[in-house]
Amino acid sequence: MTVEGVNTVEEAEKFRGKILFINRDDVHLPEGRNFVQDLIGCKVLDADDNALEYGEIKDVFKTGANDVYTVKKDGKEYLVPVIDSVVVEKNVDEGYVLVRPMKGLFDDEN
Repeated sequence: MTVEGVNTVEEAEKFRGKILFINRDDVHLPEGRNFVQDLIGCKVLDADDNALEYGEIKDVFKTGANDVYTVKKDGKEYLVPVIDSVVVEKNVDEGYVLVRPMKGLFDDEN
């Protein structure tokens, strides 16, 4: 993100530890990118069987390699890596994410 009028690291330092608010209409996200708040609450469905629901996205966090969705269902929590081989489609307008889970992701298989 860039902020108009903030051109150096030194100028940005005055904002460290502060909360910045933006107007969503001023942000132009690249194709395939979403605000975290738009993903939270999306249903996580099986890409091959949309009737199979794995839960709902409750949080998104970053790791060194990729983002991870925290998905909850029936009191259980699952961590879903946001990688192309797992996350097949994101449709925040319709409120769902299609996944093709790796073996053992949503069950107790090894």
